[in-house]
Amino acid sequence: MNSHIRTAGFAAVDAIAATVNMQRRSSQYYDNTNGVPLEDGRTHHVGVAKGEVANRIVLVGSSSRAATLCSLLDGAPQFSIKSHRGFETYTGTFQGTPVSIVTTGMGGPMMDFAVRELRHVVDGDLVLVRLGSCGGLAEEAVPGVVVANTPGSVRIARNFDADFSDHDDSNYVISQRRAAPDAALARLLAAELARDCDVVEGLNASADSFYDAQGRVDANFRDGNGNVLERLRALGVASVEMESFYLLHLAAHGANMRAATCAIVAANRGTGAVVEKDAFEAVESKAGRAVLRAVVAAPPADVPPPAPALAEVGSALRAMQIRLGMSKGMLAEPQGRIIYANTKRTRPDGR
Repeated sequence: MNSHIRTAGFAAVDAIAATVNMQRRSSQYYDNTNGVPLEDGRTHHVGVAKGEVANRIVLVGSSSRAATLCSLLDGAPQFSIKSHRGFETYTGTFQGTPVSIVTTGMGGPMMDFAVRELRHVVDGDLVLVRLGSCGGLAEEAVPGVVVANTPGSVRIARNFDADFSDHDDSNYVISQRRAAPDAALARLLAAELARDCDVVEGLNASADSFYDAQGRVDANFRDGNGNVLERLRALGVASVEMESFYLLHLAAHGANMRAATCAIVAANRGTGAVVEKDAFEAVESKAGRAVLRAVVAAPPADVPPPAPALAEVGSALRAMQIRLGMSKGMLAEPQGRIIYANTKRTRPDGR
């Protein structure tokens, strides 16, 4: 190796290392190599510490969506931080209840970072709701509709042991088990969304990529994914995105956690219809407010469930309210509707 090039290369590395060290007060890169890594009490990736994150959290993928939700809070966030890995956290109040808004970026690994590190710094009951964007697979999942994943989500991932010579089912693996949301939280979320938005309740699929595992065809790659969307539709999947399965799975296997997910349809993959930007932003604001209402209205985990007889009556009443787009006894004309994907059920007035 040319000694001049080698010296210059090491100098560049040293300069980067010096910059990194200036940003860290501790002498070590982080501690706890076999748990959640911490730097000066902050999680290594999300960058938060105990006392900075509320027990009720809305997870979003983008900075712009976080800004929209922050504008709906009671006032400016009382705490905010952007980590060196790009995660953003904002903590304030909504209707007087502490709530945090956290950006996760895209994909399952990013959601894994977020959920595990948020759980590490928050004591007690933890409620998480994802508001994302998605592609619609069901006929009812038209652009601008919000898909509430009340049935949960499956996962689809590229099978790296396949040869992708044709469109074989073995090219992409779909999970045999679905990740389910907290049932009560999911029902509450759907009801709140229906106050302001058109809602489809349906199964989601989280893909491990935006392209191949979501059936996008690219002549530059041999992906063998021509039958991906057909397989997902055969399972009754209404929406496809990249994060919800991971949140629901982790919450179901985590300590004292409840989660639910929903996403705004940006495009219908069958028809090719795409939402207008202005329309998407309008729905994003309405759905954001609904998600915040659901997050703060979720009862504490230690509240006992109602007696069976009362639960049955309450469930029937709640189902009627959801179909009518009502919430907690509201009698005013609702602004939205709920459609049940793949069943053709809709509100009695046909909206």
